[in-house]
Amino acid sequence: MTLAKRHRFVLSAGVLLIAAGLRLWHISQSPPGLYLDEAFHLLQAQEIARGEALPVFITGNNGYEPLFVYLAVIPLKILGPVAWAGRLVAAWAGLIGVALTMRAGHELFPGRSVGMLAGLVLATLVWNLAFSRFGSQPILAVPTAAGTLAGLWLGARTGNRKPFALAGVSLGLGLDAYLGFRLFPAIPLAAGLALLAARPEKRRELATGGLLAAAVAALIFAPLALFFIRNPHWFFNRFGQTTAETLGAGNSGAALAANSIKTIGGLFVQGDSNWRHNLAGRPALDVAQAFFFLAGTGVCLRQWRRPETWTLLVWLIVGLSPSMLTFQAPHFGRAIMATPAIAILAAIGIENTWKWARSRAGHMLIAIAVILSTALTVNVFFGQWASDPHLFEFFEVQQAWIARALKTAPADSALYATPLHIGYYHDLWPIEFFLGREAYGRFGAFNGQACSVLPAHVTAGATYAVIAPDDPNTPAVLAAAFSGVTHRTIDSLAGTPYLDVYQIPAGRTARIQVATPRRIDFGDLVRMVGYTWTAASPRPGDVAQLKVVWETKQTTPIDYKVFVHLIGAPKADGTIIYTQRDARPCADTYPTRQWHPGELVIDTYSLALPADLPSGDYLLKIGWYEGEGGAGSRLPAFDEAGQFLGDSVLLEPVQISAP
Repeated sequence: MTLAKRHRFVLSAGVLLIAAGLRLWHISQSPPGLYLDEAFHLLQAQEIARGEALPVFITGNNGYEPLFVYLAVIPLKILGPVAWAGRLVAAWAGLIGVALTMRAGHELFPGRSVGMLAGLVLATLVWNLAFSRFGSQPILAVPTAAGTLAGLWLGARTGNRKPFALAGVSLGLGLDAYLGFRLFPAIPLAAGLALLAARPEKRRELATGGLLAAAVAALIFAPLALFFIRNPHWFFNRFGQTTAETLGAGNSGAALAANSIKTIGGLFVQGDSNWRHNLAGRPALDVAQAFFFLAGTGVCLRQWRRPETWTLLVWLIVGLSPSMLTFQAPHFGRAIMATPAIAILAAIGIENTWKWARSRAGHMLIAIAVILSTALTVNVFFGQWASDPHLFEFFEVQQAWIARALKTAPADSALYATPLHIGYYHDLWPIEFFLGREAYGRFGAFNGQACSVLPAHVTAGATYAVIAPDDPNTPAVLAAAFSGVTHRTIDSLAGTPYLDVYQIPAGRTARIQVATPRRIDFGDLVRMVGYTWTAASPRPGDVAQLKVVWETKQTTPIDYKVFVHLIGAPKADGTIIYTQRDARPCADTYPTRQWHPGELVIDTYSLALPADLPSGDYLLKIGWYEGEGGAGSRLPAFDEAGQFLGDSVLLEPVQISAP
């Protein structure tokens, strides 16, 4: 090994050590929470690890490619259900991305320092660091993109077919990894055409190698491609969601132009505003990085006839395109496959600036600029960003705290959290991951400001995690319903109690007061225990309240709603309903899909009486019907003797007084 090669080897090893150190450090310094996407990936990986699924495409969470999930199986198998398993995959992907970017720079510009410097730039780029610690799939676009171009150029330089095959492997894996990578094949295609034009004597060799790479990529991508052929809506689903405000806009040209300006401006002026991706608003490049990137881009533009220039510039444009085409621009995650090209261009800028400087003082200034840029990255990422309070919300720290609190509950306890809710699209994946499958089967989340959920009979204990500032009602309800309730504060924010835990001992039965006890069964789903009608003599314009205590009888995958009708004499149009209230349980925070048998759901329905409601006698009726996709099918009602009451139940007559 020559002295120059030895120096480059030592420096390259140093760059990789810096990259590895930063990534291992940021795993240990990561926010204590777990974002929804990260948790969902880990839940899917657990299913694969248990042998319950082998998905070709992940159809949950809006749908996405599966490679990251399969990679997350490895640390989960080795380390168990640790929250940072996905982040470890991202860290390794980021480190491999640095190594392959170095190799791509070396193959594009052999015998020069571009590869080593590109690795240094990428390793200390806040943009790349942020996604190297975020347990989600965008970071996989970096090593697969760099690996494809490194293999392609190595094959073109040596004539060896093995690098072309490896380029095909990287390309196929990238297509299996991330939606935005679907645009990437335009880059090796442009590079191949530029090489064919610049090296006519190697056209046969280059064409053969390119076809080999394409064949290998197609073979790897084939299962997913077959899935998309059979399920074309999944190919367009997420793409359609993210481009609706640009390609689907009335003036798509103006929208794309605005997005392009925002994306390019994100490099230098106003960066990604999402705290998960960035110190919100910070440009992707600091002053030194921006200067070297622009200098390197200028050098390439002066050498525009070279295939290396075409490769890098097309790589830059195509890499930034996913952000230009979609909403929320600039979006660093969608544009992350441009980062190796940016790093290589900045490396060209450093190398050429070093040559132009010539003097020792100039070289020292360049070295100081690189060192200060690295120090700034460390300060921004591990100082400003890591300590910012926005991360509490953006990384779902609240859910991590709730899960930690509930994990201390006695075995087999019923578990509740308020005021959370499981919406129509599942959004409590962090709690599900932290609790584990068995405990999550005993968990319920609701909004205690809207309703109350209690076990009718506490067999093995019940534990409630209550976000204190947001739900003052539940503690009072628990104290009134059960004896022996204990309480402790688990977490505080700024010295103020934030998360309280209430423990109900085993063997207790809920005590609930209602004005009118009445037992009515609605199908096999739910039983009315009683109700309280709070309006004694309502008048037009009033808002009357109906409080109902329901006892759940079974779990159901069906989404049901309650209807409350005020019925009167037929109107001129023949209708008899004068006002009504239709609602999912607990103001849509505790849907029937999440119920557990043997719970009491105490819900209140507000009936707004029209201002022009005629005085007189009316009937108050209630019932249940199938909501989403159920065509309104009502549940049959039965009294205590099993007598059929119809598909709605008369509660009581109501007399409306004159205004």
